[in-house]
Amino acid sequence: MGQKINPVLFRTRYRSLKPDLKDPANMQKSFWYANKSSYASMLKRDIQIRTYLLKQLNKAGIVEVIIKMSLRRLEIDIWVSRPGMVIGKGGSGIETIKNSLIKRFNLPSDLKLNIEEFKDENRSARVIANTIAQAIEKRVSYRRFIKNLIEKVKTSGIPGVKVKVGGRLNGAEIARSEEFTLGSVPRQTIRANIDYASVTAKTLAGTLGVKVWINKSSAIDMIK
Repeated sequence: MGQKINPVLFRTRYRSLKPDLKDPANMQKSFWYANKSSYASMLKRDIQIRTYLLKQLNKAGIVEVIIKMSLRRLEIDIWVSRPGMVIGKGGSGIETIKNSLIKRFNLPSDLKLNIEEFKDENRSARVIANTIAQAIEKRVSYRRFIKNLIEKVKTSGIPGVKVKVGGRLNGAEIARSEEFTLGSVPRQTIRANIDYASVTAKTLAGTLGVKVWINKSSAIDMIK
């Protein structure tokens, strides 16, 4: 049986040598330094901020949250597919999010939020996983929905996509998992540009897990 590892962590070293500033999936998620005494508290705050934003901006098609912390400044880049829902009328949405972050996590008042647009939501594993999770929570037929969705994703020029759902599907007494694959998804090739996301769908029968792998590699990337 193969050893399980997060596909993003598996390719961290390779991606650090060839960063892609246009794709948040290939960017480092956190930029900060801490000594031994403050590392635990900074890591906890980093995780709490990211979890809070991913939950609050779920409907805005959030793709990734990149946190940059220094001694005197805190900057957060939020990548979303629907930036209008985050910015709001006259930038009121940004101010609301900023004030809530400052109050909830005791952040400095000069906190800077950057809203970045991710143009093609079909190329984001997190957006697709959240879409599937929302459909499952609304009791939509997950098989038909996932098959139609991955067909739509494939038309965006994606070489391959894989979706795995697990739990008490359709309210069954015994939990099981099902996989849906279209195209090629080389999970063991480090050169492959794989975007991965895992989210949880909350239903009356319990929680269901949704995992999505997207292969964004081109033929040239696999040769290099």
